[in-house]
Amino acid sequence: MDPLLLSIATAAAGTLAGEAAKGVVAAGRFVKDRFAKDPEKELAMLRAETGRVPVETLAAEIEAACAADPEFHRQLGELAGRTIEITQVNQAGQHVKFQNNFHGGAPKQVIQGDTINIDHLS
Repeated sequence: MDPLLLSIATAAAGTLAGEAAKGVVAAGRFVKDRFAKDPEKELAMLRAETGRVPVETLAAEIEAACAADPEFHRQLGELAGRTIEITQVNQAGQHVKFQNNFHGGAPKQVIQGDTINIDHLS
């Protein structure tokens, strides 16, 4: 999970303050306003605000909302000051970094890379 989502969830739950966190606090307010329109999400917000669930639970709700609504995701990142990375989940509910979908048959070979470091040796 993107650490920025945890910061936003913490701000939304009301436990983050300070001049340096203005963007995150604004993003937290944006989440509170958005979640207030959905009874299920509002309940998740209230539970985080009262400490009945950890902020990670609220961050997961925010991440799910970002995944479901690209415009919400864009606006939240804009308020926070950087792009928010969203964890993808496959059909089995497992977190994935890559998800390949092949149409018309899979190729014989597939190469995937996460972080590739190339050193030029002489």
